Amino acid sequence: MSTPFDINQLPTCFKKFLEDNDIDPNIYTVVDLPRYIRTNTHLPLSQRPTLQQLREQFETDQVFSVPELADFFSVQLGQKRISDISAYKEHAIFGIDLSSAIAVEALGLEKDDQVLDLCCAPGAKLCMISNILGRDGLGTVTGVDLAAHRLATCRSLLKKYKVGEKVRLFEGDGTTFEVPPPSRLGNRVIEESNSSKRQKVVQSKPFWASRLLRFDNQVNSSSFYDKVLVDAECTHDGSIAHILKYEKWGWDTFERNFMDPNRILTITQLQRDLMKQGWKMLKEGGTMVYSTCSLSIRQNEENVAWFLNEFKEAQLTSIPDFNINKATIKQQSDVEKQSIIEKYCLRFDPIQSRTSGFFVARFIKKKN
Repeated sequence: MSTPFDINQLPTCFKKFLEDNDIDPNIYTVVDLPRYIRTNTHLPLSQRPTLQQLREQFETDQVFSVPELADFFSVQLGQKRISDISAYKEHAIFGIDLSSAIAVEALGLEKDDQVLDLCCAPGAKLCMISNILGRDGLGTVTGVDLAAHRLATCRSLLKKYKVGEKVRLFEGDGTTFEVPPPSRLGNRVIEESNSSKRQKVVQSKPFWASRLLRFDNQVNSSSFYDKVLVDAECTHDGSIAHILKYEKWGWDTFERNFMDPNRILTITQLQRDLMKQGWKMLKEGGTMVYSTCSLSIRQNEENVAWFLNEFKEAQLTSIPDFNINKATIKQQSDVEKQSIIEKYCLRFDPIQSRTSGFFVARFIKKKN
């Protein structure tokens, strides 16, 4: 059993942040949140662990299937870590946050979808997307991240679980990324060019790509993605584990890294720029999911209201709540948009949901 955290230790500047965003500081006293794993469905069924086998390997009956999330399990860890069990060592499962899994599930993936993940590191989302796309269709996933070392982690994960055959990774800024979906998957054409004129070839060398995608010449520059995921950089205040690391590292470090005034001022603009670019790369009729692991009003409800005002063709659509208790959508300044945000967006927090805190919204790009 974990020891409850003393919230009196939280720095004054962070308490002010919580107060401004109507966040209950008691979320950081919630202990023993479950961890989550997903079965690697690229493996044959005979090599995937059953629920009973997982309970035996973890040596606890506190392993449960998550309703409406296929091949997904919650684990109340005891003496065994995820990395200790044979299913992990055999690459039959991988760890993934519930917030990431719900964001991926909200995309509504189909086997031929061209998917763009604008903030792809550290790579568990890419593994899950690849699993859902499967091997049969023409679907691919393009992952983008600013930092080469984070992309290297993604590449290692894809290779480890052998799920990278339809994946390519680009080192770049998600707010300006404009590489179209691949035109071919090996010797199979994904989409014929819709122009009889010779198109300018857009050559942007991937950081890494599978053999099937490595030599794509990106000739179909007028093409767009079916699904876009903007799991945006945020202040991570919804993650108990992230915040409480600073109990060991020192709260001075927290104030420098987390509450830096420039970061707080610019994080929302970064998120909006990512949403704008993701929307630009999305085809008509396509789906974009926006998510954060923040509980801040500005990074969630305010961003959704801004987006609906900025893009009139954007339509919020509902997301299954997966039988997890939701937290209350916060009141934000755009009263006109409040009811629609309450109807369609999902907010989870440690107190109500027994999960880390996160927020998810799903937009459909209406056809003209």
